[in-house]
Amino acid sequence: SIFACAPGTTRGYGVHLDTDPKGESILYTNGKSVFIRNIENPHIATEYTQHAYNATVAKYAPSGYYIASGDERGNVRVWDTASGDQILKLETQALSGKVNDLAWDSESKRIIAVGDGQNKFAHAFMFDSGSTSGTIMGHSKAVNTVAIRQNRPFSVLTGGDDKALVVSTAFPVKYKTTIQDHERYIQEAKFSHDGEMFATVGSDGKIFLYTASTGEKIKEISAGQHGHTGTIFAFSWSADNRQILTSSADQTVKIWDVETSNAVTTFDLANADNKIFGQQVGNIWKNNHLLSLSLSGDLNYLDPSSSKVTRVVKGHQKSISALTTGIAEENRATFFTGDSDGRVFSWEPNTGVATSVSEEGRGITQMVSGGGQLVSMGVDDVRITNRNTPSDVSILSTDGQAKGVSSSDDGQIIVAATAKEVQVIQGGKKVDSIALEYNATAIAINPQRNLVAIGSEDKKVYVMDFAGTKLTARHTFSNNSGAITVLAFHPAGDQFAAGDTVGKVILYNAVSKETVAQNWVFHTARIASIGWSPSGRYAVSGSLDTNIYVWDSEAPSKRIGVIAAHKSGVTGTIFLDETTVVSAGADACVKTWKLKHH
Repeated sequence: SIFACAPGTTRGYGVHLDTDPKGESILYTNGKSVFIRNIENPHIATEYTQHAYNATVAKYAPSGYYIASGDERGNVRVWDTASGDQILKLETQALSGKVNDLAWDSESKRIIAVGDGQNKFAHAFMFDSGSTSGTIMGHSKAVNTVAIRQNRPFSVLTGGDDKALVVSTAFPVKYKTTIQDHERYIQEAKFSHDGEMFATVGSDGKIFLYTASTGEKIKEISAGQHGHTGTIFAFSWSADNRQILTSSADQTVKIWDVETSNAVTTFDLANADNKIFGQQVGNIWKNNHLLSLSLSGDLNYLDPSSSKVTRVVKGHQKSISALTTGIAEENRATFFTGDSDGRVFSWEPNTGVATSVSEEGRGITQMVSGGGQLVSMGVDDVRITNRNTPSDVSILSTDGQAKGVSSSDDGQIIVAATAKEVQVIQGGKKVDSIALEYNATAIAINPQRNLVAIGSEDKKVYVMDFAGTKLTARHTFSNNSGAITVLAFHPAGDQFAAGDTVGKVILYNAVSKETVAQNWVFHTARIASIGWSPSGRYAVSGSLDTNIYVWDSEAPSKRIGVIAAHKSGVTGTIFLDETTVVSAGADACVKTWKLKHH
């Protein structure tokens, strides 16, 4: 199963969310992927991974059979969502720059893409052939929003950074008039569900209402008291067209009564730790589901009757850079992830629910756990967090760029490596260090804390005996073909696996000083992670090549492979139990895999 990432957001820009026609799933993009996610059960998700560039917006056809998705290079892909095979119907370059929004006509035949470009900011085309269906004129800067009236006579709204709302007749699309009511960027324009009215919102914090047939302004809804004090990035109509839901940079979401122009409900979504994260940049109102998107990627479920947030669905927005198992052995079912933005989440595997542990804003490169502690490594420091009291954090500078960190099972000893030094940490303090004559790239301590392995740029692994706080040289292995990237000790503490930059994983015995297995060589790029099953029989590796392999230490020639497990690469792999693997990737997603050993 897939635990989807959060919607991608960019400060200063709105996000156009969508739902399927039945209102059961939400549709959004992050990185090069498009996600279809069940609203009531968010752990039910589908990922579309066929964009070559970052996807920016996705919209369902009214029929529900197709999705159109655009990317940062102006490409639009139309693909089948009914069969489950995601077969490509059409790919066309609609614009020369980023696609900001898409709209389908009510017949699911025509699409309009808007955004940025050198020569044009909008393109109307047929969904099956890609042939042009008219021309949108009247814009001098990037267009942020497009809407098509869903009943005849068709008309089109486009609005953007030039503050102009252009109304066009359709189809074919032909310029009709320009409306200049907003004082700053127009963020979103939408027709009411019955097609009788349309509304616009913008960076000036204003909401304007118009008659659809004539384009005549009815009023400014936001003119009264209790209006937004920042950019309104998004809005949605209620099913009966009597209310409007707005999401703003002022960290609030409001429900407006269209007839009275009053804000009847206000939701305060301010983030106590980070004021920027609380900005509201997108929303949907479908059936009884009211959702607003925070800049942090949080999907907030809103209850109009209580003015309260009833649920918050969290997830990573950026590449996951660290993955580790739960802290206590009896709680192995829990696992933790950290990302390049510094956010750390704990996960419940059965439900896919993520709980925030930390939002430090410091990039995390590695994470390990032991003895009730979560140990995370940044660029130049190590942080030790007490799981029971997350506010209890010890921060230790590594006096150089951190290359690796490892903890004994009981958490008593932590070893951290920089390029030229290994530091021994006990009780949250440095108690010893040893200078190195080589450039360290990875480190691991065995569960029994009597052996330490150090990987290096010279393709070698240096094994040390560890006693008290002292390290003494024991043996050097030199069978890897590239610089060592990851080391992982077997639960028994005698063997360890070493992964390298060329995709090889070699199993060594540190006690007998023998090479146990050299045929775990099916990855084609840098090894990012290695994890052992609880029994120690199986090891799982993840790589930049996007693949996962499970290896059998008792039958080294056997393997189970998952090809293209994560778009842009696998960054973490662990076992939850003998038959369950968890992986994390550069796509900001977490996935669980059930194994059938053969």
